[in-house]
Amino acid sequence: MPITLRVDTSDVMRAISDLAEKDAPFVTAYALTKTGQDIRDAELVSMKDVFDRPTRFTLNSLFLKPATKTDLVAEVFFKEGFGSIPAWRYLGPQVEGGARAHKSHEKRLIAAGHMRSDEFAVPGKGVKLDQFGNIPGSTIERILSQLQAAGGSGYQANATNSARSKAKRRSSQYFVLRPGSNSVRANRQVAPGIYYRQGTTGMVPVIMFVRAPRYQKRFPFYEIAERVFNDKILLRAQEGFERFVLSKLPKVRS
Repeated sequence: MPITLRVDTSDVMRAISDLAEKDAPFVTAYALTKTGQDIRDAELVSMKDVFDRPTRFTLNSLFLKPATKTDLVAEVFFKEGFGSIPAWRYLGPQVEGGARAHKSHEKRLIAAGHMRSDEFAVPGKGVKLDQFGNIPGSTIERILSQLQAAGGSGYQANATNSARSKAKRRSSQYFVLRPGSNSVRANRQVAPGIYYRQGTTGMVPVIMFVRAPRYQKRFPFYEIAERVFNDKILLRAQEGFERFVLSKLPKVRS
């Protein structure tokens, strides 16, 4: 015995009309937001592959602005940082190539006259790095304080100009060395940078001053977004259609 399906065409036509007038924005916003989530997830996977031990701050730097029925735009972008260094400042060169911007401690070294405006600070062979391959912030602040380049207050404050502080600075652990300057140490054939005093004559390179490093494009941020969008948008639109339209259609009776 054949199975007969009956559909009230008026209900179907009404549903189609509702899609055009009412449901279409919901379907579109759903599809865009879900695709944005897919893009963000794919970017995170790529960041873990491209970067060596990325920090939690780096991995949490991507933000998704969902689409709404009144604003049919979903955005995946880098957070501003809310007081810290904006992620794009150091990730941008990895995405687009080119030179990176100066970091905050580099700006302070330049302002104090220790570094030139066209130089950048990179870790020396003698500095102990953290688990992410960076110089610990506490080490940087200690160096800046001894070099009168810290600013701020508390632990980050510069050493004072008292007699005791001056005497302490003369025997401080960190010092700037530049070949060609009037310093006795500068007569040595060493690279410009910040060194750590070891014993009476030894010195260890901690931070080196180099010319502007130029980065090759490593993080295919835009390419990943385009690929994921093309792969997922129709699938997510279909999900939205089923959720906001088909679920409202009258049940088929046999």
